[in-house]
Amino acid sequence: MDDELLQRHVENYAAWVRAFRTSTAAELPPVDTGDPLTALGQELALLSDTIARRESELKWLFDVVNTLGQGILLEEVLGHIYTGFKAVVPFDRIGCGLLRDNGHRLVAHWARSELGTVRIGVGYGQKMAGSSLEAVLSGGEPRIINDLVAYLAAKPESHSTRMIVEEGGRSSLTCPLVVDRVPLGFLFFTSRHVNTYTAVHQSLYQQIAAQVSAVLRRSLVYEELLSSNRLLVEQTHALQVVATTDLLTGLLNRRATDAVLVRAWERLRSEAVPFGIVTCDIDHFKSINDTHGHQAGDVVLRGVARCLKATTRAGDVVGRVGGEEFLSVVTSCGGREQLMKTAERLRRAVADELIAGPPAMSVTASFGVAVAHKTESIADTVAAADAALYEAKRTGRNRVCFRRPAA
Repeated sequence: MDDELLQRHVENYAAWVRAFRTSTAAELPPVDTGDPLTALGQELALLSDTIARRESELKWLFDVVNTLGQGILLEEVLGHIYTGFKAVVPFDRIGCGLLRDNGHRLVAHWARSELGTVRIGVGYGQKMAGSSLEAVLSGGEPRIINDLVAYLAAKPESHSTRMIVEEGGRSSLTCPLVVDRVPLGFLFFTSRHVNTYTAVHQSLYQQIAAQVSAVLRRSLVYEELLSSNRLLVEQTHALQVVATTDLLTGLLNRRATDAVLVRAWERLRSEAVPFGIVTCDIDHFKSINDTHGHQAGDVVLRGVARCLKATTRAGDVVGRVGGEEFLSVVTSCGGREQLMKTAERLRRAVADELIAGPPAMSVTASFGVAVAHKTESIADTVAAADAALYEAKRTGRNRVCFRRPAA
C-alpha cells in the first residue's frame, strides 16, 4: 500500500474517531481486506458496539434506580422492578421472597407470572437451614440455574424447584437482597427457556443490588410503620369505646353523655343552635329486680336501651346516666312542641316493645323534657328535665312532662 493510500485510510479512521467522540453519527470507513489497518477497523467497530451497549445499560441502571425510588409501598416498588427489569433481564416470571422468623424462614411475598398456574403463591414458605439459598446468601452473588429440569433430577428433594418446573420454568436467576450485610430476601427471575441467563445478567443486577435492596427495605419499614400505626389507632379506638361506653347497654356512659352536653352547650352559646334534654326512667324497675331478679333487670335495661337507640334520630345522642335512668341530647330541637313530640315517640316505642325473657315482659318509662337557653346553665336545664321526669312519675308514670329551667 502506497503512502498516499495509507494516509487516506488513517485520516478516515481519525475522522470517525472524532465524530464518535463528539457523539456525531458516522459510519466506519469501508474495510479493505488488503488494508493492514483492517484489524484496527474491526476493533474500533467492536469498541463502538461495546460503548453503545454500555451506554444503554447505564441509562437503564439510572432509570430503574430512579423509578424504584419513586415507589413507597412495597407492591409499587415490586411493580416497578417487574417493568424495569424487562428491558435487560429476560424472564417470564418474577417473585419476591422475604426472610421471616429472624432469617430462619423464607416466605413468598409477591409474584407475577406469564407461565402456567402459579404454584408458589403468596405465603408459601420454606426453611433456610440446609437449603441451597443459604449458600446463595453467604456468597452474596446471583445464582444461575440454566436447566431446572436437570437440577431437579439431581436434587429431587427440592420442593420449590419442583413447583417452579410444574409452573413451566426452565431456567432461573436467583438474586439475594442484602442491606448493610443484613439479608432481606430474594428476587427470583424465571424463564420458560433453558440457558437464558449469563454472567452479563448477574453483573447487571449486582450493579444496582444495593439500591434495589435498600428501596425494598425502606418500603418494608414504611409498611411496618403503617401496620403499627393502624394497630395503635385500633387499640386507641377500643380504649375510647371502653372509656365512653356503658358496658351493659352499649350506650354512652355518664361521663361521655356529660361531654356531649358540654359540646351542645358551647354550640348554643357560639352559634345559637338550640338543643333539648329528654330524661327517661323505667317505671317500677325496682319491683322487676325484686320479682324476677337482677339478671332479668339487666335484660330489661338492655331492651329499653336498644329501643331508645333505635328510635333516636341521627345526630341525637342517648346515654345511660344512672341505674335505670337515661338521658337524650336532642340537637336542633326546634322548641318545646317539637321536643315533646320527640319524647312522646320514645315513650311509645318503649311501651310497645316486648322484651324477650325469660320472662318476656313489657315495660313503660316516664320522660322529662327541657329546652336549653343561653340564659340558663347546663345544670339548670338538666335539673328542669329531672323535675319534669319527677312530675311524670308523680302523676301516673308512662307519660311525658315538660319543665322550663328556673330563671
